[in-house]
Parts: sequence; C-alpha cells; structure tokens
Amino acid sequence: MLHAQSLTLTRDRREILSDITLTAHPGEVTVIIGPNGAGKSTLLAALTGDLSPDHGSIHLNGDALHSLSPRALAARRAVLTQHTPVAFPFTVAELIRLGIEATPGPIPPGLTDRLLSEVDLPGMAHRPYHALSGGEAQRVHFARILAQARRATTAQGPVWLFLDEPVSSLDIAHQLMVMHRARRFATEGGGVIAVLHDLNLTAMVADRVLLLSQGCLLASGTPDDVLTDDLLTRAYRCPIRTRRSPDQGAWLLPQMAGT
Repeated sequence: MLHAQSLTLTRDRREILSDITLTAHPGEVTVIIGPNGAGKSTLLAALTGDLSPDHGSIHLNGDALHSLSPRALAARRAVLTQHTPVAFPFTVAELIRLGIEATPGPIPPGLTDRLLSEVDLPGMAHRPYHALSGGEAQRVHFARILAQARRATTAQGPVWLFLDEPVSSLDIAHQLMVMHRARRFATEGGGVIAVLHDLNLTAMVADRVLLLSQGCLLASGTPDDVLTDDLLTRAYRCPIRTRRSPDQGAWLLPQMAGT
C-alpha cells in the first residue's frame, strides 16, 4: 500500500500541505478532489517523490519513498502530470517508447500498437507528436505511462498510476475510456491515485475520495462519505447540494443551493 504520515510542505514561506495523513490501497482507485489551490497537485507530486515534504514520511509498498532510486521508483510507479512539455520532434511511437524503456523486463510484441488502440489512436504510431490535438496528446501520454506500468503487479508488489487531471482535455467518451482503463489497472492489482475536478466522474470511478481544502485533508472515505452537501459546501466555499437519480443511485450534477 501507499501510506503518508503527517505531510507538511511549504513553498515561498506559505504552507501548501498541512499535516496530511492518508493511506491508499492497491486494487482501488483513490481520487483527490478539492477547489483550485487546495494542494491537490502538490500532494500528488509529494506522493510520487517529485517533491520532498518539509515534514512527514511516505512509504510505498513498505519502503520509504526517499530511499528508492529513480530506477526503482520508475519500476513501482508511473506519473501523468498536468503538463508534459516535449521539446524534441518525437513521433507518437517514440514518445511511448520512453515509457517502455523506463522499466526493465520483457516487452510484449506489438505493445505500442495495442496501447494506441486502447486510447483510441489506432494507426497513429508514426504521426509527429506536435501535430496532435490537445486531447490526442493527452491520450498519447496516458499510453506512455501504461507502457511504463505495463504490469499491474511485479515481484516488488503492486505498481501505481499517479494521474494529475488525466481527462482535462478530453471529451466525455474519452474521459470515460481513460478512467475505465485506470479502473481495469486497479482490478488487475495495481493502485491508482488521480486528481479530478469532475465530481460526477469521481463518484462513478472512485473507491476512496480525499477532499482537500486549503492544504488540509478535510475528509476521506467512500464517495457516499465524502460527496455530501455539507463537506462540499465547506470545501468549495459555495452552497452546494447533490442529488441522486432513483436509477441505481446514479449521481447528478451538483447544483447551487436554491436552484
């Protein structure tokens, strides 16, 4: 599992994360939500080892995160950041190969083509990356981290996907596709931690929800525990109510109170 204890992180004399303790389990999708500036991306970067907290500890599959080499980290987790600048004129296949070569082990034949089909980009292996639309580029980077985390479990334990707003540039069909693929990775034994803004999508895919507000963990639990009128109103600082349809408890769009 992944466990973080009493994380505190300061930037420019401002406390971004304050005494956050959390646990995420393999086989589950954990979603981090909260308003802009709540510390979601900073928390994700700390959990991946890309940022070092001022205080606290993080253990990944039982090992202290700071004790793992970059190569060992790459074998245990793959990270999709919000923005991934690409300076060189790579093709789509060359970019995905960066993920393939990040971790050791045999490479299944046809892996690149299979991953491109999974993200609905078949036949685009030789397309220049810089000729892609924003949504296509985002899906290529998702395929790249799937290439890195091509097995959900290894001899060292579960592999983790860290996804920072993975559906921000995608239409509804591709949002569902990406999150269903992340769900499948968890079902296969891996762990998934994702930052999302869409509360309906969160309710649909999350096993556990972490609600941040002003750098603090306001609530943690199942979607039923966390996506409540009171907690969302407190976190987002506007009156929010949620409604469910009678059809299998499906979530409807949160509404401003009084509408």
